[in-house]
Amino acid sequence: MSERRPVIRILPTAGLKQDLQTLHDAALKKPQGPEGRLLRVALNQLSRIQQGAPGTHPLGYMPSYPDLSDCETTYVGADPNAKPSHRIVWRERSPQRPGEPVIREIIALGERANGQAYYMAGQRLGRPVGFTLAELAAQREPIASPSRPRQRLTGSFDTPSMNEPDHQFG
Repeated sequence: MSERRPVIRILPTAGLKQDLQTLHDAALKKPQGPEGRLLRVALNQLSRIQQGAPGTHPLGYMPSYPDLSDCETTYVGADPNAKPSHRIVWRERSPQRPGEPVIREIIALGERANGQAYYMAGQRLGRPVGFTLAELAAQREPIASPSRPRQRLTGSFDTPSMNEPDHQFG
């Protein structure tokens, strides 16, 4: 009995397609530069995810980020001697019926700086900062929706607190 490879399913939003297009556009300007290398590394990592490779590490809940505790991250960078500059955020879904393959949803490909990849993933999944998945599931009405514009909460919604360590999200 052969094991089926997981398949990548891109969320219905154009988010990941736009992320890849942004990298592609930058790579066209400097194909032999870091932009071209970053695109090649990102495509290679996406292929590895599709083939069943594990992520760099699972994500956990931190109050200054959207709850992505059901997701994993894979590090991506153009320079193998530097800390990877980008993150791929994805999650694995169990098959709906026996015999179907596992589905891996690629949610976002974004910059590491200021948690950009994690905020993008949270927005695309409709998850505001400061709420756990359990709290979101208990709400009668959705708190956030990927199709609705974000509403500002008190404080900064776009950047993590400077007191929060970055080590859990890499």
